[in-house]
Parts: sequence; C-alpha cells; structure tokens
Amino acid sequence: MDTKDWAIFNNPAGLANIQSLSGIVGYQTILDFSPFNSAAAGINIPNRSGTLALGISRFGDELFNTQTINFGFARKIGIMSLGIKTNVLQMNIDGFGKRSIFISEIGSLADLTPKLTLGTHIYNFTQSRVSPNTLEKIPTIIRLSVDYHPTDLLNIYTEIEKDVELNPNIKFGLAYQLIESLTLRTGISTALGSHSFGSRLIIKRFQIDYAVLANRGIGTQHSFGLTYKMVQ
Repeated sequence: MDTKDWAIFNNPAGLANIQSLSGIVGYQTILDFSPFNSAAAGINIPNRSGTLALGISRFGDELFNTQTINFGFARKIGIMSLGIKTNVLQMNIDGFGKRSIFISEIGSLADLTPKLTLGTHIYNFTQSRVSPNTLEKIPTIIRLSVDYHPTDLLNIYTEIEKDVELNPNIKFGLAYQLIESLTLRTGISTALGSHSFGSRLIIKRFQIDYAVLANRGIGTQHSFGLTYKMVQ
C-alpha cells in the first residue's frame, strides 16, 4: 500500500521510507467549479543521510489563489522515521495584493510491531500568522494516526485530526490489494460528513491514482495522481 511518494504533501516522516528517485504530479477538481481546483508536483531524492523532497502546488482561481513551495527531509532511525518540512505559502487576493508566509511541519512514524504503525504530524507548529499585524491565523493542526496491516494485502487506517480551535475530525480508511498491480481504497470523515473511494494501478514504473470524494458541503471532488519511479 505504497503512499510514501506523496509524503511531501502529507506527513513528511513518510519520506524516510522512499527507496528510489521518484517524481509525482497530481490534479484535484470539482468539475465546473474552478475556485476549488488544485494542482501539485514533486520530486523525491533518497540518499545515505535520508530523503530530500521538493513539492509545488497551486489552489484557487484568478480571484483568490495560493501557491506553495515545500521543502522536506526525513530520516529513519531504528523503528522511528522523523521528518520536517518548510513551506513558503503565497496568498493572492484580487484587489488586495500578495503575501508570503513561512509555515513549518514536523512528523514521525513508529513501527511498533510488524503489523502496527503509529504516526504523528503537526502542521504549523510555529503558529505562523497571515500577517504580524493581524489576528488572522494559519491553522495549527495535530494529527494522530494508526496503520494496522494484518496482512500484506490489507491496511486499516484510523486518524484523529484536531485543529487547535475546532472540534476533532475522525477518519477511517481501508486499502486492499486486489491483485499485484491494483489496490482499492475507501474512507470516511466524521466531521465533514464525507466518504471516498479510490484505486491505484501500477504499470511498470508508473503508479496511477484516482479517488472521488463525496462531500455534502462542497460537492463531488475528483483527484488524479501519477508517480514515476525513475530508478527501480
């Protein structure tokens, strides 16, 4: 159930488990509603010291959009994988100009047993603000996750996500490797009232991901991802 290549956009500790050079591109859309469209790309570079990663992403339309550059590094020490990430977020609001903000993240993964992995992730642990002169904050979000894999074919995920100023969001997910090249996924989110379905298809060095998220608040969201393993 390989998701570590996308760790630069999630828990950076996952980068520590990347074994080969890889590139990723992704696109997320609500059809015919461009304000919620986003695109992303990245590269993962493992070496003797750990794994370096660079990611870029864009969200929004001409009236409001954000662009982010992500720099991440992770290293595995025993059963622990530790990662850190720095983001440069640029916000652009039509008529109000642009503003750049630095946001930092830290994460860890602990292989407690061969079948059980515990993860932690803190987004914006430095509590950056939109501006030093405003009370508007960038959210600080804490995530605790458990990945239970009773067999090599099945992963069961649970995550508690807590914005320090909001109620917690509890997520559940399943991933099942139907055949060697095809994995099916599903998940639900309690706070958002959403559920999702997805799949991953592996064709030689390519990994093709697709997911659809049904959300009662914003409609149906489609996500596409492509990973290319440059070295096998």
